Formats: sequence, structure tokens, C-alpha cells
Amino acid sequence: YSEFEKHNVSFESCSEQFDTSNAMGKATLQIIMVFAELERNMIQKRVKDNFYERAKKGLFPAGVAPFGFNKVETVIDGINTHMLEADPEKSKVVEWLYDEYLSCKSIGNLVKQLNARGLKTNRGNDFSGTSVRRILRNPVYVRADADVYRYLQSKGAIMNQPIDDYIGVYGCTVYGERKKKTISKFTSFNEEYIQLNLHEGLIDARAWLAVQYELDKNKPISNSGKGTHTWLTGLTKCGYCGLGISVVNGQRNGKRYVNCGGRKNKFCYERTAPITFDDVESAVEEDLLLHLKNYEYTKVRRSEESERKHNEIIIRLAKIDDEIQSLVQRIPQANEAVMKYINQSVEQLEQQRRELEVSAAEASLSEFEDISPDMIRQALDGWSDFSFEQKKVMAQAFIDKIEIWNDRIDIQYKIHDN
Repeated sequence: YSEFEKHNVSFESCSEQFDTSNAMGKATLQIIMVFAELERNMIQKRVKDNFYERAKKGLFPAGVAPFGFNKVETVIDGINTHMLEADPEKSKVVEWLYDEYLSCKSIGNLVKQLNARGLKTNRGNDFSGTSVRRILRNPVYVRADADVYRYLQSKGAIMNQPIDDYIGVYGCTVYGERKKKTISKFTSFNEEYIQLNLHEGLIDARAWLAVQYELDKNKPISNSGKGTHTWLTGLTKCGYCGLGISVVNGQRNGKRYVNCGGRKNKFCYERTAPITFDDVESAVEEDLLLHLKNYEYTKVRRSEESERKHNEIIIRLAKIDDEIQSLVQRIPQANEAVMKYINQSVEQLEQQRRELEVSAAEASLSEFEDISPDMIRQALDGWSDFSFEQKKVMAQAFIDKIEIWNDRIDIQYKIHDN
């Protein structure tokens, strides 16, 4: 209609009683256009709501299935729908992609190999860097556990289910509107929803996370807080109060300062010297490399039972963090009696945290399948070339505890059988 007006052309309908050459006809057309726009928006909303509702039920929402899966018909609550099922051949390609990427660290190399083998995407196209990166980033492939939950949450995702449901079996569906379309899909999950799907994942959680950290270029994740600021995560303790050490970013200089649970809860002030994690990591690195020279072979075996125990510890630690945070938020409105209750509760929770961290440290050797003589030699020959995750693996495997004092750092190592 706007094009008609631009060229002074009037419109007369044969089926409706209006003529745009007069005022009444123009008014009638405007009313019809308003209702047509309203109906279009309502249809869009119904389609979007249906899409979201399917995703919330753990079904594959719509479109072409991700590479490695097929859409299969199923009936849920009396409704005919679809869910994902692993493709026998393509799922092996996905597993190979994750293993090969951790080996070669090159998406371009993977693209060449896939296309050389004549493989196609589920849309029938040749593979590109974008399509391979999306396979490596997509949580639809991971057997999601508590660590995956915390990683996705750190990326800004809105988790539909509690962390308890992440038992290392099912893959995830991502849905919602990306706020910044310039960011590659699955690189940021900011304000997108994560739903555990009904299909079993293809990739072990540790392998999937290792790929994510490598793709993240081993940089700390914004808004992460737990496990990504330092490769000494979970090992550092305050030498005075014994509580865990966390990272506090300097507002002016951007340095990562140490802060203990006791100081945060306003009862530990013995540590007065400002200490940065750069200083701690540097000192630990030097001592750890000397320690590694005493070992020629250490093999660490991981079992399903230890994997389950690790996941339970991570879930419980996350819940303790939430409980402590909830109590701290009540402090401004608390009277003397309530403050006493809060202090006692926080102390009890911190005690539980310490016990869980000890359990986590004891089980840490079982988190990684193999620390071979080659890996120890690589650490000794090229520690600076090690990734964040590789450094973390070595620290967790060999260090029991690091106590930080004003004038020294005490490192306690685990006892290994040579």
C-alpha cells in the first residue's frame, strides 16, 4: 500500500467494500492492516511458545537434527512429537572429532579431514570451520554432570533444572534469544535456557569440558568465580583459619588477590600482607616442578564409582555456597539473636565445606585416567606451554594442600606409589 501511495495509485478491492481513493476506504484499509499485524504477531508468539514448551519437555524443538543424531518419532503425553537418537555411524565421527581436536588443537585440520573423507553435514553441505566449531561447542553432545552445569551457568545460561539432575547421562538443549548475534553460537549462553534432554549424550563430560577450555583459549570465564580463575582451584587454604582461599579481583589494578573464608566471614585478620595469585602460582610452579623430578611414573585409575562421588561432592559444595550466600544476605536486617544464629550456621557450613574439600582432594587422583611419564616429562620440559586444564590436572594429581601465610607458602604433596 505504501508503494501505491508513493506513485499516487489508489486501490479498490473487488471482494471487500473499500476504495483507497476516499477517506473511508483508507480508514478501512488501515484497520484491516492493524488486525493483520496483530494476527501475525499472535501466530509468531504461538509458534515461539510451542517451540519453548517442546524444549522444556526435553524434546528436540524443531529443525534439522544436530550431526550425529537422528530425529525419531515418539509420543509424549498423548502428543506425536520427535526426540533425538544417536546415529550409529555419525556418532562415531562426533567422538572422533572431540578426540582429534584435543590432539591437534586445529579446527582447520579437522575440516580438511572431514571433507577429504567425503562426509557431509546433516543439511548435506561440506563441513566448514563454523559447522565443526558448533559441534565442538554444542552441549547437546555432552553427558552433562555437575561440572558441566557450573560451566554453562558461568557462561550466563539460565538452568531449567537443579544441579542434582546433572548425573552425567543426558545431553542438553539450548533455546532462547541470543542478545548479541555477532557472538558465535554456543560461545556465550548469556540469558539462554539450558534444558536436560531425553537423549543420552555422546561425549564424556571431562572430554567435552577440556574442549571448551581449549576453545576458550584457557582464559578465565567472565562471571565464573569457581574453578577458572586459577589452576590451583580447591587446593589453597588460609594458614591461620584453615578455610579455603578464593580470588578477589583488584578494582584498580586488575590483580587477583587472595581472600579466605575467615576474612569474608569477619573473624580472620591474621594474614595482613597483600598476596596475589600470580605470586602464589609462581612459587607453587617452581616447587611442583622440583617435586615432579622425583617421579618417573604415576598412573591414576578412574572408576565409575569415583566419578559418581566426584559429582556428588561438586553438587554439595554448590549447595553450601548457595546456603552461605543466603545467610550473608540476611545480615543487614539481622538483630543480635539472628546474627548469632547466622554465625553458627556459617561456621557449620564452612566445616562441611572443609570436609568435602578433603574428600574431593582424596578423590582427585581418580578424576583423570592417566598421568603418564610422558606427561610428567612434558611438564618438566615445557610447563609454560601447558594449557590451564593441563596445569590443573597436574596440581590436583600431586598437591594435597597449599597453606598461605604472611611470609611463606607451605605445600603438602600427596603420597604416590612409584
